[in-house]
Amino acid sequence: MAKFVKWGVIIGIPLLAVLYYLLQPGESDVFPPCIFYSATGLYCPGCGSQRAIHSMLHLNLEGVVSNNMLFIPAFLAIGYHYIHPPLNKKFHLNLPNIFYLKSTPWIIFGLIMLYWILRNLPWYPLTELAPE
Repeated sequence: MAKFVKWGVIIGIPLLAVLYYLLQPGESDVFPPCIFYSATGLYCPGCGSQRAIHSMLHLNLEGVVSNNMLFIPAFLAIGYHYIHPPLNKKFHLNLPNIFYLKSTPWIIFGLIMLYWILRNLPWYPLTELAPE
């Protein structure tokens, strides 16, 4: 099963990247709409992420930020999570991974909840947090 998952990821991620590169989410019926937005008319923290992926693959940083401002910090956090152990090993360091601190999940949760609330408020400049 682990081998199946590994090969699924190795094949699946590049195929998804090609799909997101070639097709514009929001203009193509291939990509599903946000269920939360469809049901409530409010933006969830992930709204705009598919368009942000498309913009990122086209190296359009402004498009990434305008679609989902949390996308870049999330992308960097995931990168940090995977880069931290090899860097510690290569440079013979024993630096703790900040994601394993007790308070980190609560801080991340709080930031996501704050973003979720702020991007749905109708006042400028908070309206800039809503996706294009």
